[in-house]
Amino acid sequence: MAATINALQERQDQPKEYPVLWWTKWFGETIEEGRVINFCGLPYTCRFTLDRTKYDEAKVIIVHASSFEPNDVPNLRDVKSGKKALVLNTAEAPQDYMIDSKWTDIFTHLWSYEFTADFVHTYFLSGRGPGTFINSILAKPMYTIEEKNIFRKNLAPVAWIVSSCKAKNGRHIYINQLLKYIKVDIYGRCMKNKDWPVHPDGREYTDLEVVGQYKFYMSIENSNCDDYVTEKLDRPYAVGVVPILDGPKDYSRFIPTNHSSLRLDDFATPRQLALRINQLDQDDRAYMRYLDYKDSESLLSPKLLETWDPPQGTWGPDGSGSRCGVCKLAHDMAEGIYKYNPKKVIGPDTTCYFKKWVYISWVAEFYWWIIVLVVLGIFAAITVAIVCSKSHRARRSFQALKYNLTPSRWREKRMADGSRIIEEYQLLASKTD
Repeated sequence: MAATINALQERQDQPKEYPVLWWTKWFGETIEEGRVINFCGLPYTCRFTLDRTKYDEAKVIIVHASSFEPNDVPNLRDVKSGKKALVLNTAEAPQDYMIDSKWTDIFTHLWSYEFTADFVHTYFLSGRGPGTFINSILAKPMYTIEEKNIFRKNLAPVAWIVSSCKAKNGRHIYINQLLKYIKVDIYGRCMKNKDWPVHPDGREYTDLEVVGQYKFYMSIENSNCDDYVTEKLDRPYAVGVVPILDGPKDYSRFIPTNHSSLRLDDFATPRQLALRINQLDQDDRAYMRYLDYKDSESLLSPKLLETWDPPQGTWGPDGSGSRCGVCKLAHDMAEGIYKYNPKKVIGPDTTCYFKKWVYISWVAEFYWWIIVLVVLGIFAAITVAIVCSKSHRARRSFQALKYNLTPSRWREKRMADGSRIIEEYQLLASKTD
């Protein structure tokens, strides 16, 4: 009897637990199964599960974007009536269906890298200490400038680690143009021109060991979407290398100062970017000014600190913070606290600039030639117009051409004014057949 009472007492002492149902796997994996959310400072906990038999009990249902199947969704009547919250989870740039309101309007909440999402989960860890984004930014360079200059005898000034040649923004097209003017050591499975280094004992270099030897690193994303910034930026910061950026329009949340990186958008052509890299490569003092922030935290951008060093007791824009937000939603819905809004949907993602470099880098490279050709074309058109206006025969031929290109219903309306014009047009038309 005493044992039973103790067991009941222990159960009562345990914080209440709310289930959260993952409707799909995460990239085909079950890593969210059984995850307990008990680190949020809340008087309750949550447990993630992929067990669909928990559907009735769970108030929050999560769908991973890459695993979404239109023919396999929860009961949407439960979602539209406010009984369930349907959350779309994504860490990648939008899938094709995510720009179509037909599908995005079935979701009530967004769990994403976007800072406008209901639950923000970036690629970086907030707060202070090992592994955090601020810790990477303030970390001392892996090598001195003198050591980097020695490495330059065998290495290019710029490195790029890349795994995919199918980037939606066509970044590889830009790099192909850049390679005409400066060397870039490319590691990985796309455009590779450099073998991955190995230590004397056979161990492969880590990503950071590779990047740390260089002066510049291509931190260019595969998509240009608001707030879409990945580990490509953390690498150069962690080892004291200047990142060359391309991604969202606004990097203010992610850069320590306005003089800590180069941006593709700041240069009219790849050639101009190459010239600036070469200038900094040959001027140690100018190069080191891009790393000034490593010496003093006071130089860091207020917006950066506000974003990644949240006040005690609040949740940051990372994996833990976003899961805490999901848990709170599960609690609020289960306890009837959540205020249901039938008009709340995530809507289509309109923040991306697709195929940015597919055409732009080519146009930027040859824009002077394009301008010359346009000017010559305009000049030729004007010349032809002047010659034609001075030649009666040419003018009559032009009228015939105009007649043949004019739709019949317009032609009849114009011909109703007089037969002389009709005969003249017909005569000319017959001669030109």
